[in-house]
Amino acid sequence: MKCCLGVILVNILLCFCQKSNPPGAVGTSLALETIIQHSSVDIKPLRNDVSINVLICSRGGGGLLEERMKLVAELWVENIKAEFVPTSDPSLTEQYEYANEHDIKCLVIITDAGVSQKGSVKVRHLELKKEKEIERENLVKFLLEATASQFRNPSIWS
Repeated sequence: MKCCLGVILVNILLCFCQKSNPPGAVGTSLALETIIQHSSVDIKPLRNDVSINVLICSRGGGGLLEERMKLVAELWVENIKAEFVPTSDPSLTEQYEYANEHDIKCLVIITDAGVSQKGSVKVRHLELKKEKEIERENLVKFLLEATASQFRNPSIWS
């Protein structure tokens, strides 16, 4: 956030200098820290944001695009940040790479058998190296409880 504000201020100064005579000074100093400290709450970043991004993945079953999209929509309704790899049939490797590139640590993995026969999904936390099979209907409850402890409560994995 500090960087963005600094870039904006520098751009404003450059525009001003280009449209009029340059200022008669050797340099310019901006007290960005002071400006940020006295800025409104709207500009300050939230430091206590405990939300966790979730990547909805598929294994087998032709990509299960429709199921991934439905699951993302359900999680959004519950204010859980979720996304999926925007291709019809991504490999599991592609999905892991996507998670890594977008700094997503929690995966929800759906399979054709899990969706149709068992009604379950797997939740995997990459950083903690934990995995648990959850009934599909309990996924939102599990994610909300797990997010509250940032997935670190051992009882959620047992």
